[in-house]
Amino acid sequence: MSSPIIVPVNNSASGAVAGTYSALRKDIASWLNRTDLTDQIPGFVKMAESEFSRDARLRSSFLTAEVSGYTPHGEFALPDDMLELMELRFNGDQLHELTFEEGRHASAGQYFYRRGGVAVVVGAPSGQWSLIYKQKLPALVFDGDSNWLLRDGYDVYLWKCCELGSVFLRDSEAATGYNAKYELAVEQMMAAINSQRWGGASLAVRAPGVV
Repeated sequence: MSSPIIVPVNNSASGAVAGTYSALRKDIASWLNRTDLTDQIPGFVKMAESEFSRDARLRSSFLTAEVSGYTPHGEFALPDDMLELMELRFNGDQLHELTFEEGRHASAGQYFYRRGGVAVVVGAPSGQWSLIYKQKLPALVFDGDSNWLLRDGYDVYLWKCCELGSVFLRDSEAATGYNAKYELAVEQMMAAINSQRWGGASLAVRAPGVV
């Protein structure tokens, strides 16, 4: 079965222009052609944001951040907005992560482990730490809220929320159609990001052994 053509009752372009949480909610209601989902739409948005964090294609484009500090006892809190730890250095040396069980029985070496939201450096040394991490997508909470994905990929947000809304409404045909739109929007956005990163140049593959 081909994907249905879904047309909103009032297809306003205001959402694409404003790129805010308020505009997104209005557009979701418009595309779903419903006026009785005011209480449910914020839930669709939260679920969509959770799925974005698990989508490997989108996750690869999430923003990275670097923070640093000093600890007198080898422990420090990890950032609240951390989605993925990419690199941790202590006094200039890169540390390798151990599991909690491995870490609490270790006594020396360039290692660390996590205890809840705290990084623990093996041996409890004092010194400077720095870490690079991938940030979580900032959640939309207030009407005027926005984030990089809503600004750069408004349709990605919109189609995923409409897909989840259609699932809630038990409209499997519409959910399939919105999922197709979401997949296409993600592909197009990632192609644009990759083109910007690499200037549209094709990647050269070296023969084995060639340096």
